[in-house]
Amino acid sequence: MRTDLPRRYLLFPFLSVIATSLTLAGLRAAGLPTERAALALGIRDPALLRVRLYALWAAAAAWALARILRREGIGLADLGWRGRLSPDAIGLAALGAWAAAMIWLPFDALRQALGIPLYWNPAQRGFIQPASIPEFAAAALAGLILVPPAEETMFRGYVLPALEGRIGRLGALLLHNVLFALYHGAIGPGLVLYIFFWSFFPALLYLRYRSIYPPMLMHFLNNIWADLLVPILFSGR
Repeated sequence: MRTDLPRRYLLFPFLSVIATSLTLAGLRAAGLPTERAALALGIRDPALLRVRLYALWAAAAAWALARILRREGIGLADLGWRGRLSPDAIGLAALGAWAAAMIWLPFDALRQALGIPLYWNPAQRGFIQPASIPEFAAAALAGLILVPPAEETMFRGYVLPALEGRIGRLGALLLHNVLFALYHGAIGPGLVLYIFFWSFFPALLYLRYRSIYPPMLMHFLNNIWADLLVPILFSGR
């Protein structure tokens, strides 16, 4: 495994968040606020439109980062696209997804006791709320197909080992978690805190296997729960 990944691109992933915000601002300037733009695409949940836009920009940012690093002699294998999913890796990825879900309830109880809002918008009832087959298909495309490979490439494949080569494993793990949590800062303060702790699971999987396949699987399984099953079970629709 290479430990000499350049660190000058550590904030590159945040371009996807910036691009998403600029796209939404451009739609508003064109007279299409998020709600109207979503309805124009047949989507009733504005948050789902934001997630779709973000997923596309995240995929583009991951592709661009890989291209830039390739010019410096850093290939996909150096970004964790190597190895295979062994049975024990699959088991630990599933265990990580389960553990990440299990820490939610105690974390949420603590968050409420401290008075920390989950989302910036107090009226928001959930991360996304798909309510039809096309909306669930859109959520699956974003949360299962685009986001896990993009985020795992950028953060576990690049950011984590780039930091590890400079400040060691523990420091890299903690700073990586901070960056990944801040990367989700547009969602809300409570989610940012949760994602800081959530980040330990895919990061530790990467450090164990030096491959993004196990954390990508864990991320995929997590998003099945967060993006598809939670809206079905708890939306109240």
